[in-house]
Amino acid sequence: MAGQNAPKASPMRPALARFLLPGPVVALGVTQIVGYGTLYYAFGVLVPAISRDLGMSQGLLFGGFSAALLAGGLVALPVGRRIDRLGARRVMAAGSVAAAVALGAMALAVGPATLIAALVATQLASALVLYDAAFAALAQGLGSARARRAITQMTLFGGFASTLFWPLTEAMAGAIGWRATLGCYALVHLLLCLPLHLRLRASPDPEAMPAARLPARVWTPLPAASQARALGWLTLSLSTVGFVFAALTAQWVTALGALGVASGAAVAAGALMGPAQVGVRLLEMLFGQRLHPLGTAMISSLMLVAALALLLLGGSGPLTVALFAAVFGLAQGLSSLVRGAAVLALFGPDGFAARLGMIAIFRMTSGALAPVALAFALTLWRAEMAMFAALALAAISALALMMVPRA
Repeated sequence: MAGQNAPKASPMRPALARFLLPGPVVALGVTQIVGYGTLYYAFGVLVPAISRDLGMSQGLLFGGFSAALLAGGLVALPVGRRIDRLGARRVMAAGSVAAAVALGAMALAVGPATLIAALVATQLASALVLYDAAFAALAQGLGSARARRAITQMTLFGGFASTLFWPLTEAMAGAIGWRATLGCYALVHLLLCLPLHLRLRASPDPEAMPAARLPARVWTPLPAASQARALGWLTLSLSTVGFVFAALTAQWVTALGALGVASGAAVAAGALMGPAQVGVRLLEMLFGQRLHPLGTAMISSLMLVAALALLLLGGSGPLTVALFAAVFGLAQGLSSLVRGAAVLALFGPDGFAARLGMIAIFRMTSGALAPVALAFALTLWRAEMAMFAALALAAISALALMMVPRA
């Protein structure tokens, strides 16, 4: 009989399914490495060479980059609405072309005005191709039931962007110059990212990965009456915790140095953050899928509170600084993936990209202002007071999460 001849389901399948990567995850993982590597991380490596060539101070260059980040945040909402209406496939494909044009314009810049205009263009393109757009692409192409695990899997790729592109950019700039390096990166967006984005699906393929092989929990969206309040508290939480992450990441050596940590020890401790981010995302993929994303967000905020408290109470010894960096990396690794999963769980797929865009306006604005704010705080206050202010913001993030209503 057919039923007797059917192969028995292997008990290993659910475990193995955790490691299976759908095609969209791999494609978007690659484009996120390229996107963050070329549009975000490469600039900091190229600043000294650009400064010498164009006669611009490094302060002006970083100020222009902060302004560009603000511009990218301001367009996040209209970009999200277009993703909801047109589909992530079309928007991200257009973003690949825009990224190539922007990087090409940077390579051809002849002075401060053209360089900063091109910088702004790169961050406008970023809104079309980086995490929020990719989260929406996964929700549209795989469906809500599979999106959370897919988001986690994709961010595992994204965690390697700095690891790959910092040394790559330094090596290329030394060999062929910063202009040719940016020109090569523009071609990568056209020749690699554009075809990958064009292959994305606009709706789930039920045969691509049978649901029985990949059980997932779907959370009931909030009723309409609670959604505005939930979005407000979630935005506050993600913006405050993002402020702390952005401030300390940008001013890592300076902030720890103000606490009495030698620059070499600060750099060595900072090297722990990348592995911690990737490791905690892997653990979340394996064991955290049954936990509501707000629970994951709370763990991230409390880890950040614990890391800052450890730094304030434990002194500036190597062990303390290493533990601080590791826990900070764990918290940051969870935070970067939780916003997509939380928005999907709380509000469902309708208007998903637009809500991510609304949050991004505040999150990216706070992130752009954070390094400058911490620099002023370290100038005006004792370093311990600046770290205490960061601790207070992390605690506010956790309290805001407690105010988000549940279905």
